[in-house]
Amino acid sequence: MPSTPNLPAPRHYSDDEIALILKRATEMQRAEPNIESPTGLTLAELEGIAVEAGIDPGLLRRAASELDHDGPSTLGSQLAGAPLMIRLERVVPGEFPGSRLDELVPVIQVATAGQGTASAIGQTLTWSSRADNNTSSQQVLVSSKNGETLIRIEERYSGLAGALFGGIVGGFGGGVGLGVGGGVGGAIGSVAFALIWPVVIIAGSYAAARAIFRGQVNKRRRAAEALMNELVERVQHGIGEARAKLESGG
Repeated sequence: MPSTPNLPAPRHYSDDEIALILKRATEMQRAEPNIESPTGLTLAELEGIAVEAGIDPGLLRRAASELDHDGPSTLGSQLAGAPLMIRLERVVPGEFPGSRLDELVPVIQVATAGQGTASAIGQTLTWSSRADNNTSSQQVLVSSKNGETLIRIEERYSGLAGALFGGIVGGFGGGVGLGVGGGVGGAIGSVAFALIWPVVIIAGSYAAARAIFRGQVNKRRRAAEALMNELVERVQHGIGEARAKLESGG
């Protein structure tokens, strides 16, 4: 009996190699004259690739959520110690019925701060709200078209940053640091105290403001993630019911 030749073991690609292969394949596709040039892949398309590659789509969605938490890194966000804006975005396969968009409003209303307004036009629901103390603003968008439903949540915290850093650093740090430093330094005749005390107090106030701001943003981020998960679940359920009704001829 002829011997069976030893077949080479299948090659396993590293994460970096997989990224390079996908990048190159995308470049090659864009170069093809008969293929529509893509601007990127939707989360649904990435989930399809993940299934083929044996990757849990749930883990892929979690990984995607880590990319869209923060807005662009700016000097302001770096100084504040946390992003001044967060954005979450999901694409659910299927179109959520426009007639049921009003069912999502109470869910959004409970999860966002302050008073808000909802506007539903066709297949798109937009919710805008602002915190009562004007420290943050939120916008939620649910829009269905081309066989997909987009869910986007954006929150901005520039007002919160201004209130915290203005009050703590400017008010307490500047008032106590400069006022006490100058007064006590002059009374005891110490120029060093008059110079060092304000620096120490202002630096401590700045660190405290950064810590508080970071904690508040992280809290709001968790709330936005919970809202996103709830909206995705309700949208998926609504799409499933609409499909079942259509298939049953109802």
